[in-house]
Amino acid sequence: MKGWVLATRCQDATMAPLIQGGLDSVGIPSVLLNKRDSSYVGMAFASRPLEIWVPEAHAEDAQAWLKSLEG
Repeated sequence: MKGWVLATRCQDATMAPLIQGGLDSVGIPSVLLNKRDSSYVGMAFASRPLEIWVPEAHAEDAQAWLKSLEG
C-alpha cells in the first residue's frame, strides 16, 4: 500500500476495530487488513494478526497514540 505504513498488528479480532476507532477519534485515518484464511476458521495455524495501516503522514502520531495505551 503505497503511502501507508503498518501501525500495529492485533491478534484479537475484537480489539482491532476498537484501536481503529481510537485512532479515528484523534484524527488519524486507518485501514484494517484481515489476512486470515476464512477457509480455516478456528484452526490455530490459520490465526494471523489483523493489521492496522495509517498514512505515512500520520505514522508518528499513530505510534505515539498506541504507545499511550501501554500506560
